[in-house]
Amino acid sequence: MSVHGNKQLALILAATLSLVSPVHARTSPSQLFVSPDGAGKRCDNKHPCSLEAARDRVRGLKQGLTEDLTISLAPGRYRLRHPLDLLSEDSGSNGHIVQWQGSPAGDSILDGAIPIRTWTLTDAHKNIWRAPVPKGGSVLQIYVNGVRAIPARHPGCANPGQCRYNENGLTGGGQLLGHLAHPEQVIAGFGVRWRDFRCHVQAIHGDDIVMAEPCWHNTVADSVKEGWSNASPKGKPFKGIDWFENAYEFLGEPGQFYLDRQANMLYYVPRPTEDLSKADVELPITDHLLMIRATPGSTVHDIEFKNLTFVHSVWSYSDIEGYVPLQAGYLVTGVRKTLPDNGEGMVRISAAVEIFGGHSLRFESDRFEDLGAAGIAFDRGTRDSTIVRSTFHNLAGGAIFVGDTVAAPANDADRAGGNQVLRNAISNIALDYRDNVAIMGGFNNGLVIENNSISHVPYTAISVGWGWNYEGEGDVQRDIHIRGNNISDFMRVLHDGGAIYTQAQSPGSSVTENYIDYQGHDNGNGIYLDERSRKYDVCGNVVWNLAAKMQEGQWVSTWSSWSGDLNIHDNWSDDPHTALHNPGPTKTFKNNHLALNELPPEARAIIAASGVDGSARPTSGCTR
Repeated sequence: MSVHGNKQLALILAATLSLVSPVHARTSPSQLFVSPDGAGKRCDNKHPCSLEAARDRVRGLKQGLTEDLTISLAPGRYRLRHPLDLLSEDSGSNGHIVQWQGSPAGDSILDGAIPIRTWTLTDAHKNIWRAPVPKGGSVLQIYVNGVRAIPARHPGCANPGQCRYNENGLTGGGQLLGHLAHPEQVIAGFGVRWRDFRCHVQAIHGDDIVMAEPCWHNTVADSVKEGWSNASPKGKPFKGIDWFENAYEFLGEPGQFYLDRQANMLYYVPRPTEDLSKADVELPITDHLLMIRATPGSTVHDIEFKNLTFVHSVWSYSDIEGYVPLQAGYLVTGVRKTLPDNGEGMVRISAAVEIFGGHSLRFESDRFEDLGAAGIAFDRGTRDSTIVRSTFHNLAGGAIFVGDTVAAPANDADRAGGNQVLRNAISNIALDYRDNVAIMGGFNNGLVIENNSISHVPYTAISVGWGWNYEGEGDVQRDIHIRGNNISDFMRVLHDGGAIYTQAQSPGSSVTENYIDYQGHDNGNGIYLDERSRKYDVCGNVVWNLAAKMQEGQWVSTWSSWSGDLNIHDNWSDDPHTALHNPGPTKTFKNNHLALNELPPEARAIIAASGVDGSARPTSGCTR
């Protein structure tokens, strides 16, 4: 080519690059950088920006992505006074994802607390210190040097007859609270069967305790066909108040705190190793740390969250109306005359991470720790999304909610579908709201709950479905698969639940190859196919270490006559019950190996394959 031709080619290339390169740089950077003290809008490695600025850069990509975009979070605490809020314009596009990625060490922390530093000794004899706090602080959780503090408590009135239900509160027990300066700040906590309650005290009248409304009324609200009020302070199983908490006069033990909400003052008795002049004292003030919200006609999609740590959320609702659950973290709110028989219309407990109507989202290797309510919730038609290899520890409520409690949503797009909960480690959850479940499924299509490790829970570990006996004869969900999970130390406190609990008519569903280790607790069942559980295959499960004398429950329960179309076969257990309770004409029960003293190799292989670190699952005849 001639020199003249070379010059022409160079001019053409230069003109082309002048058109293409700026557009490419403007529409699709491959990586943005943020840090806890980031500022400005450049969001590059030398000039990191804030979380919100990085989000706004994504929103500015009008032409969409031409490659995956990673938002890299530097290590450190991202103090959130408000949640990181993502909408449809924050989605991936053109087949590419937006990935919010933290440090592999897990030290990119989205933190909803503020540090409390100004401490004054107020009672040298009892070693009680105090510090001012913002108005509206949490009453249930503070953390000192990473350790959860204990609300100042009185052991309650659990002796038979000491506290008896009346329409306005409790007959008896007033002598326990009459000497308090602020009895109206006290919360009464108690569990009845599968329900757990927290109601505020309103006043003391002699030896009677008047409880705050609408909480006390709602505890005994019943459905038209009845059944709920038995598990309430009005029912026979009520044994009294488990504890009263949050009074200055209850302080005494190291590690206890009291929050005076009128004076906005926090009181604390430090542990022997804690120096409050140097201690890291964290008070949660933020309800949600991450919110993902679809809008009508649009979705939030193709976003991944990896190696992030979510800590220190608060839940202020229970400070207002108290806590009255129907079951599993779904609450009776407002002033109820009657409850719906099928449990619809309840309000779910809050979660630190809330997703409403998301599609194709992924949470991988994240941590959810020290949270004031639940961990994460997939709600309102969230679909084709995954929670994988994440950890949930020290939560006031449940770990994972997937789906909803409406059996027949008006819009089919509002039905959750295609979600997966895989290889997560969940322990020490429902510390305050003890009726909560580690993994709560609600109504779903195509939900897979697989190879999770769950331990130390006060109630049920895995629950799917809803509606009891009141959703009619039709199918309300389908293709639910609960397999390869390792569950231990469940039903520690409440009753009438199980390691795995199911509801609803669910064609194509299965509970297979799970390992359930009772560890001596006898308050519930291993696999509990409750009420209208139908069309489940239950196969290849190992249910072991049942208490020698069970107070209630069996390795498998199908007690109700309206459950059916159940195929229960080829399972192993040391349960001496060798027959199915209330078998029924459509319940197949065969080839189950029961009353065992030791497990055969094929059962031990199931155990080895279960949970987060399970080996390759052995070949079996179970449905997959």
